[in-house]
Amino acid sequence: MTLIMAVVAYASVHAQAGPQPPAATANPAANPVASKLKPLSHDDSLVLAEAGGLTQADTLAILDSLSRADSLLHARIKVVAFPSAIDSVLRDFPYSLRHITGEMVLAQGEFENYASLVVVPGAQSCVVTRYHSADDTTASWQAKMFTSDDFDEANREYQQLYRQLKTCYVKFVDGSIFYLDGQWEPAKSGASFTTSTLRLMTGDWRYKDVKVELELVYLLADWAVNINIVSKLRDDEVGGRQQDQ
Repeated sequence: MTLIMAVVAYASVHAQAGPQPPAATANPAANPVASKLKPLSHDDSLVLAEAGGLTQADTLAILDSLSRADSLLHARIKVVAFPSAIDSVLRDFPYSLRHITGEMVLAQGEFENYASLVVVPGAQSCVVTRYHSADDTTASWQAKMFTSDDFDEANREYQQLYRQLKTCYVKFVDGSIFYLDGQWEPAKSGASFTTSTLRLMTGDWRYKDVKVELELVYLLADWAVNINIVSKLRDDEVGGRQQDQ
């Protein structure tokens, strides 16, 4: 509904300003409202034509602008092989994940979520989260990999992803290679939350607090399997660090 009202508003301005040359109407730079919107369905276009008095040419021009803007946005997001995706994320941690951060998708309280420009195969979503509280200004990366109402199915995915993470590594510019390693935590159907944590086996101080968390968690009526790559300290650790200082 927000999308429809935005384009109807554009149609109203268009009607008040008088006819526009076709090229200006179809150009996203000349149409700032349309350039920020997602493509409309056929039904939406009919509603807009009736509500705003748009001609068929106007409607087609708006839809064309929306489609091209959406294509440009998604062209930046790349699905790459599992080990390459994890490598890209880890190598960007010293730079606060700036090279793989796309458009903002959610702003809430003390954090914002952005689309990740690097996506692992089969992921339902991949996001970069940026925190900006007084105690935490870190960034993290999360891939939502699997959901099911069947514990056994989710547990199999949890085990498979752990095996995949154990084969992942980071290759630095000097040619050195460091693998992920950690301790396997078996899941139990009675536990609503299970986490296996892996770390990069390097003495590089930039990765001192970086960890890869594979979690199997029960949310509402489904089991979810997520990969979290974080450097964010737990609340009790943040408090302890403040007390030490």
